[in-house]
Amino acid sequence: MTGIQVGGHVSSSGGIWKAIERAQAIEAEAVQIFIAAPQGWRATNHTPEGIARFREDHAASGIGEVWIHNIYLANLAAVEAEQLEKSVASVVNALTIGQAIGAQGVVLHTGSHRGAGFEAVQAQVVGAIQRILAEAPGDTFLALETMAGQGGSIGTRFEELGALIGAVKSPRLKVCLDTCHTFAAGYEIHTAEGLEIAMREFDAAIGLELLAVVHANDSKMPLASLRDRHENIGDGYLGAAAFEVMCAHPAFQNKAFLLEVPGIPTDAFPKGDGPDLENINRLKAIRDVAEMSSKSAKPAKVRR
Repeated sequence: MTGIQVGGHVSSSGGIWKAIERAQAIEAEAVQIFIAAPQGWRATNHTPEGIARFREDHAASGIGEVWIHNIYLANLAAVEAEQLEKSVASVVNALTIGQAIGAQGVVLHTGSHRGAGFEAVQAQVVGAIQRILAEAPGDTFLALETMAGQGGSIGTRFEELGALIGAVKSPRLKVCLDTCHTFAAGYEIHTAEGLEIAMREFDAAIGLELLAVVHANDSKMPLASLRDRHENIGDGYLGAAAFEVMCAHPAFQNKAFLLEVPGIPTDAFPKGDGPDLENINRLKAIRDVAEMSSKSAKPAKVRR
C-alpha cells in the first residue's frame, strides 16, 4: 500500500487477531495495538495459534502497516533497578511479538528523567536500548516517540532523540512523531511555514529518513503547553489546516498516520469511543485533497 495510510489504535482484547476486525470496522488502512495491558507489567500470553490467525486475517484484510505501542509503565531512565529491568523486558517482549505477527515496529515512550535532566540519564538509556535490540533479534523497528514535555519526558526536543539514535547506531532505531506532543512541545507544526521549520530541525537533529510512523492527534491544549491532551481531528488547537499541511509535506509521504483520539461523543459513548469512523473519514478527506493537489503540482523536494 502506497501513500499516507490513515489508521488508528484499536483494542486487541479477547485475542490479538480481533484487532484486525476492529480496524476494519472503522475502515482503517493501518493499525496500532497494545499486546499487553498498558498500565501493567504482566505480559499477555499470545499463543502460536493466535499469532497465526492474526497474520492470516491481516493478510486477507487489505490493511497496511501494523504497529505495537509498548506499555506506558516502561521507563528506560528509571532509577530503580527493578523498574529498569521490567522496562527492558517489556520492550523486548513487544519486539518479539511484533516480529512474530509481521508488525513494522514498536512505538516506545522512552521514559522520564524526573527532573534530573537528559544528560544525566543519556548513557543509561543508550545502554538499555542496545540491550533491547540485542535481546530481540529480527528486523522489527523500535520507534522512539516525540513527547509533550510534561514530567521530564525524554524526547520533548528532537535533539534528545537524535542523540540517542546517534549513540545506539542501529538501523532498527527510528522515530514516531506524535502531532499533539510535538505541538505541545512548542514546534509550530500547525502552519506551512512552522512545519517546514520544524521538519528542518528534525532533519538536522535526527534525519528525515528515520521518521517511521506518525501519531495523528489534534490537541486540546495550545502551542507549547507541555501537556499531552489529545483531541479529535479538526476540533483542537492544531485544527484541520495543520493536517492539511502535513499531508502535503514530502516528509510525511507513505507514512502510516495512526489516530489516538478520544472519538466523537454519542449517546452510547458520551466521552467518545475513538479512534472512530468519523475521525478516520475526516483525516482521509484531508489526505485525499492533499494527494489530488500534489498530483496537479510539480513534485516537491524536501528542503534541507
